[in-house]
Amino acid sequence: PATSSPTKSSTPPPIVSPTMPPTPPPIVSPTMPPTPAPSSSRPSSKRPTLPSGGGGGGGGGGVAKKYTTPSINKAGDNAKGVMFQISAKSKMSITSLDIMGKDAKDSDVQVYYQNGSYERFDAFDKDAWDEVFDGKVMLDPDEIVNIKLDEEITIPAGEKTVSVYVVSKKGVMFTKSSDKEFSIYAQNTDFDVQVGLSTKKEFQKPDKLAQFAGRIVYEI
Repeated sequence: PATSSPTKSSTPPPIVSPTMPPTPPPIVSPTMPPTPAPSSSRPSSKRPTLPSGGGGGGGGGGVAKKYTTPSINKAGDNAKGVMFQISAKSKMSITSLDIMGKDAKDSDVQVYYQNGSYERFDAFDKDAWDEVFDGKVMLDPDEIVNIKLDEEITIPAGEKTVSVYVVSKKGVMFTKSSDKEFSIYAQNTDFDVQVGLSTKKEFQKPDKLAQFAGRIVYEI
């Protein structure tokens, strides 16, 4: 009979060391700059610190400019109206005014003008003025708010001076003046701005010597 080959012993399985999880590398979180906290302060440009004479938007075809009165940061008084004068050095057209109100509220605002100095006509007769703006405006005591005039105030080359009267039912901010009425308190290469009067009511009760505190947007 055939001789069966001896049974070979099976090879023992390799010895496996106990499975240990590999040591994970230390977790390093990426360095990210901290998220800045939201700012609660108002933009510092709301009351400009210096008068500006740079260009701005305009639609009349001339060279558009803006001028901010240097008294704007000293505006601490308010009145129903502020009357003042502008004397131009050449023909120019005022397209809008920026003003500040007594409170952050909607207010009825009117802007009037007349060629020449208001001492040459009855300044407290409403019929002596031309109205160039009448509407509701959301004013702010800390921010100058633009009022685009319905009709431009044009100072003819031969006239040189125009009187402007800004009225706000809720109050318009101005700077109290220690200078004489009609003295120059602000100027640039195109015009001078002169001290005027505040009024306690529209076309009534002249009160303090006043400097218009705001911005004049114009074209030459």
